[in-house]
Amino acid sequence: MKKVVPLLLIVAGVGSGWWFFNSQNTSLTGSSNDSRSTQSSPNQAASDSGSSANPESVAQLDANSDARSALINSANTMAEGIEEIKPAAETYTSAEEAFAAALKGAKDFDDSILEQFTEPGPDCTWCPAFYNSVQEIVTNPNTPQDQKSYMAEILAISGRADNVQVLVDSIKNAKSSTEADIYAEALELTLGKDEVTKVLGEQLSTTNDTLREAAVAAVTNQGTLLAAQILQKHIVERNDPDAYYAQGTGPAELIPDEEAMPFVQEQVAKRDAYSPQWAKALVNAGLPGLQSLFDQLENSTNPEADKALLQGLIDHVNYEDGVKELTDNIIANNRSQRAVEFARQIQDEIGQLEAEESEGTTESP
Repeated sequence: MKKVVPLLLIVAGVGSGWWFFNSQNTSLTGSSNDSRSTQSSPNQAASDSGSSANPESVAQLDANSDARSALINSANTMAEGIEEIKPAAETYTSAEEAFAAALKGAKDFDDSILEQFTEPGPDCTWCPAFYNSVQEIVTNPNTPQDQKSYMAEILAISGRADNVQVLVDSIKNAKSSTEADIYAEALELTLGKDEVTKVLGEQLSTTNDTLREAAVAAVTNQGTLLAAQILQKHIVERNDPDAYYAQGTGPAELIPDEEAMPFVQEQVAKRDAYSPQWAKALVNAGLPGLQSLFDQLENSTNPEADKALLQGLIDHVNYEDGVKELTDNIIANNRSQRAVEFARQIQDEIGQLEAEESEGTTESP
């Protein structure tokens, strides 16, 4: 991933510098011409027409030109220094080199190093040996907490089921709640495909609350069809309509990918005790999810269930481009009173956000 923000700042800096120097050149050239035209008499015109420009102005223009060139060269140098963060498999040639880099990153929790080790993939030939070393340091009781936390996160984002299992077992075998929390916080950040999601799903039946809640959070973060199916099965088995919403995770916090959307829509359409949480997941998907929700409301025959569906839903609306136009259309054309009321609520929020933004702009110096 390229560091875009610093590059934009460089470009902005060059643009500002370019404007400044050009404005200075224009000012100097204009004042020089004005000076010559005011000071020249008719008898001097012939001799002045062949004379050179004001030496001081020429010197200033040359200085500005040199400064402008220096500014551009400096910006180019800085831009060249902004490098793409390459994956670990392309950066390091051995497990030893990679492990040394991870230990160095752990000293100040270097996010760029973590990014390198995000799902390195099966082509990483030295990864098995590297992860063995990471597992050893994560499970060593003498490892400092900060280092253990960093290395545990490397396991979580590896995309490898065996590494996730190490975190699961570490939570189960932790000697204290503090130690268990270190592993649990890493487990919540787990990345991976269905193989990893299955390992996480197997933990939802545990009596260890720390492990179960961390696994729920990790499954939620996957956003896949399998993740949604696992969550639905789990909350129904627990008879838990709140579905971990109070903990800030579960179906209501899931952001469904394209494959998961039909399943989420199906859960919303049931209008059962769990539907309100899945409605939040639907709206989390952005404009397509919001449109789908309005379509369901228009075709609903259960207005009371619709009312329950909409409670707290406004907090999950993403005010992206197109939402204003969509709600305008809903207010004008949708046959559901609930849909129209919710569209108006969204527009009220948009108006409030715009007013706050305008007020902040006005107060800025």
